[in-house]
Amino acid sequence: MWQKRLLVDTAAVAWRNGHGLTRIIAEDRAHTPPEWRLSVADILHDAPFSTFAGWKRLIALIGPGTLVLHEKAGAWFHTLETCCKPYTFCGEDQVLSSCTNGAVQALNLMIRCPESVEKNIEFALHQTSFSIQSNEQEKRDYFLFPSTGGWTMQFKGTCSFVSRGSVWYCSSENMPDTTFIPKETGSSLYCIRI
Repeated sequence: MWQKRLLVDTAAVAWRNGHGLTRIIAEDRAHTPPEWRLSVADILHDAPFSTFAGWKRLIALIGPGTLVLHEKAGAWFHTLETCCKPYTFCGEDQVLSSCTNGAVQALNLMIRCPESVEKNIEFALHQTSFSIQSNEQEKRDYFLFPSTGGWTMQFKGTCSFVSRGSVWYCSSENMPDTTFIPKETGSSLYCIRI
């Protein structure tokens, strides 16, 4: 069944470089070292990102704001805004970030590079109704991060309100067929399947 956790109830950990805070939502416990990690970062001001050699990083904003990212040597430049698809870059890239309109929250999925891990992961932005079916053959974990607006989550005759500031989790082993319906225009939600 779906479980809800408020982001404020998740302990904040200082970045390795000391320039921000991260809330670790979940990480791979089946492998040492872990093959993936999912977190939410509070980026309060312009700051460099920590580097993670051998990892691929996917990032998206949850909630309002704008975050400008650029690789220190000028190899790439990208602007993240509310309701945009996740952006992918290499963990060893030296990335500088700029919060052009104030503090933001960023959703981060880090994947250690083996293709076997990467092909089984989905990081999707939803802005219209969608469903998750419970017919998975292998165990998967689902994480939902409401970004803007609100959603109705329907399963087994129940309805729950899904809104920003929370993360919802369910394993495919005990997942009911679930439908998500935006409650208002402009609602967005990220669904990560690992």
